[in-house]
This record gives sequence, C-alpha cells and structure tokens, in this order.
Amino acid sequence: MKNTLTAVFVLLLFLCACKYKTTDEGSIIYHIEYQLPDSLKRYAKYLPKVATVYFKGDSTVSIQKSNQESTTIITDKKTNFMRVLLNSAFRQYVVDYNKADQAEEIGTLPPHTTTKQKDIKTIAGYQAAKYILQDKLSGETTEAWFTKDISILPNSLTMVLDSTLGVPLAFTISQNVMKMKVTVQQVKFGPVPAAVFSTPKGYKLLTPQQLREMPVQN
Repeated sequence: MKNTLTAVFVLLLFLCACKYKTTDEGSIIYHIEYQLPDSLKRYAKYLPKVATVYFKGDSTVSIQKSNQESTTIITDKKTNFMRVLLNSAFRQYVVDYNKADQAEEIGTLPPHTTTKQKDIKTIAGYQAAKYILQDKLSGETTEAWFTKDISILPNSLTMVLDSTLGVPLAFTISQNVMKMKVTVQQVKFGPVPAAVFSTPKGYKLLTPQQLREMPVQN
C-alpha cells in the first residue's frame, strides 16, 4: 500500500511538471506582419517576416533575416547588456547599447491600461489568455495573448511587454512609423549552440550615435 501511494505521488508531481513547463534554454520562431503607411508599403518586401530567438540563462539572441541582410540582437538581462550586429554583403557593424540607449532604440509602451478578456485560444500548442491594451493618450487599442503554461526570458521583441502577464504569444507593437504584428509559431526547449551568442570577427564597431547619423547608402 505504501509503495502504491508513493507511486501515485510521484506521478502527480510528474503531471504537474508537464503542465507548467519551465526551462532556461531553447528557441522560439516568430512570424511577423507589418502595417506600413502608404508611402512606405513598397518597402514591405524587404522586411524580415520571421524572427528566430534563442534563450539560455540570462541571455537571448534574436535573429531576423531579409534577402541578403540580417540583424542580430544579443541581450543579457543580468548585466543590462545589448549588442546589435548588422550584416549584409557590403557591411558588418557591431553596436553596443547601454541601458539609456536601449530605451531609445527599443522604446517603451505609452501609458496604457491592460484589461484581461474572457477569450482563450491555443497558440503554438499553449493556452493563451487575451488582453486589451489601450493607449491612455490616443485611445487606440491593441490585443495581446499571454500564456502562463511556460516561463521564458523576455527578448528584444517582447521586453517592452508586461512579463507578469506571462509569455506573450501574439501581440502588436509600434516601431516608429510602422506596426508589427508578431505571432509565435514554435517553441522548442533544449540545448542552444554557444556560437549563437558570439560576435564574428571582422565587424566594425560603431556607437549608437554614429549609426543614427550614418547615411542610408552606407
């Protein structure tokens, strides 16, 4: 009888662990759609439609590729580190951002209210709850879907969102004159190659200010 009770207890612990899956290493694939003003819609074909994020411990790497160009963003939550790698057939730049620079580069959500809805749906295999985010200044609303079935470190795409609501699986964010609708396609847990966190040789170091002042053709 004692052995039976022990076996049942172990089984319950296993089932609980499966329901709330938490790990500090793996990858996420995001699908990205863009809302652009009419004057910029012709550039839509050059924008990356997929982002791959790797996470391990306190670090994340976000990789977005379009045609022959790619942007990689490396972050470390513990040290407030952020490095951006810009790579194309003609240029390779590395830019490091301190905490103040990060706020200017990534931005923050405007003052807003967050209201949880009753809607529930499954995204990438996880149950997600719907929230309405309303801008207090403009009154504009967007929706976001969060899950608490897993625990994953925020990355460069999600760090502006409220992590206490869970892991964002679908959301819309604004960047300058465009909006990005981001949806998680896949989450995988497992070992991440150490090389994804490294900076290849041959990249030219720029400051954030130098990058902002650089002519577009460079």
